[in-house]
Amino acid sequence: MKVDAIIIGAGISGLVVAHRLKKLGQNVLLIESSDKIGGVIQSHDADGFLIEAGPNSLRGAHELLDLAEELDLMGELVTADPKAPAFVYSGGQLHAVPMGPGALIQSRLISNSAKLRLLAEPFIKGRNANGEESIDSFIRRRLGDEVMEKLVAPFLSGVYAGDPKQLSVQACFPKLAEFEASAGSILRGGFKAMRAGRAGQTQEPPKRSLRPYRLCSFRGGLNTLPQRLAKELGEGLLTEARVAAIHPSSPGFELSVDAAGDSRQFTCRKLIVAAPAYAAAKLLETVAPDAAGLLTDIPYASIASVPLAYRAEQFSEPLSGFGFLTPRGEGLRTLGSIWNSSLFTGRAPEGHFLTTNFIGGATDPEAAGLRDDELVRIVHSDLSKALRITGEPRRLPIKRYEWAIPQYVIGHAARIAKLEATLETFPGLHLAGNYLHGVAIGDCIRQAEELAREIVSSTKEEHSK
Repeated sequence: MKVDAIIIGAGISGLVVAHRLKKLGQNVLLIESSDKIGGVIQSHDADGFLIEAGPNSLRGAHELLDLAEELDLMGELVTADPKAPAFVYSGGQLHAVPMGPGALIQSRLISNSAKLRLLAEPFIKGRNANGEESIDSFIRRRLGDEVMEKLVAPFLSGVYAGDPKQLSVQACFPKLAEFEASAGSILRGGFKAMRAGRAGQTQEPPKRSLRPYRLCSFRGGLNTLPQRLAKELGEGLLTEARVAAIHPSSPGFELSVDAAGDSRQFTCRKLIVAAPAYAAAKLLETVAPDAAGLLTDIPYASIASVPLAYRAEQFSEPLSGFGFLTPRGEGLRTLGSIWNSSLFTGRAPEGHFLTTNFIGGATDPEAAGLRDDELVRIVHSDLSKALRITGEPRRLPIKRYEWAIPQYVIGHAARIAKLEATLETFPGLHLAGNYLHGVAIGDCIRQAEELAREIVSSTKEEHSK
């Protein structure tokens, strides 16, 4: 069977690439080895509780909202209160994360001396060394120790489950690194970028304000999005199918695929590998060994998602907000807790409250391998300390991910640049996924949309020659 493009991997990146290519007139086939689509985006009901086994919410970026509108999902969209605070557990209590200068001045999360240290940032000499720098080093150097330990480190735990001493600022926060490189200061660089952005603005107003969509989900859970994308693909989606071999052909590629006990042959001009880095490496071992070697070097952190439910009266006061994150060294092993019932309606039966809690990550790699009883004990103990809970929790299904989140460690930016340069020697071969230029779902959607349009543009150029 001959198609224009084959996409391997039905996570959000693969689904969006396939969807956009089809909308742009390409004949596509999306191949998924399992019987599930959506990758780590998995929602399910457990005794009336709506459990998210992976990500729990979406940032309401324009790319997401435009896609939801195109798929007629805006009516299914649910949004959190844009003023819902996030908290950091420090010194035995929860502190709201300051969201502006006024809140920062009043916050007790960091000391007055740390606030004064922030004001000195424009006068700190820039770094002269070449190469990538750890986030820990960069933030301590530019903003001070407390900002690193009380604000940035918990954020990194929530997004990457990573070790700030290993994560690369050039890969995780490229804008901050660019601001220092271009203006010698984060603050001066930020103002410079703002002025340039205003000068280059067109008169066309934004399509919509993003404030009401700060955090989003769907009534039936996040898996609503990949399920709708899969429905749109129809027969262009093949599940429970294993790619046994990939061979270059002229032009494009030939794939041997094992599905339903049969071996099938497919050819395509464009091949997009949208599997995780470690899986993509195996697929490309014989086709692009240099690229496969670079993909193999990308580390992942393991995570356990531990949902626990409580009756409303077990809390000393009602919970309101996004949840909390925990800096290392505060006596809690739980990385963070999301308060699902506070964010979105329909997450728990009447009179109950659902929390989703994460444990493990790069700084605690053994945690995800603990027994269920031990995970529940640790997380419940941590929640009891932070939230003053009485009584026992209601246990819900735990989900472990050995390969949860790619780690953008020092050298990642250079590795990805080398990987992309390597792919240029393989016309028609592309990669998509959260290990490239952003781990968030919104990042994956944006990159997938850009890749699809780039592929169609290059195809038109090839045909015009």
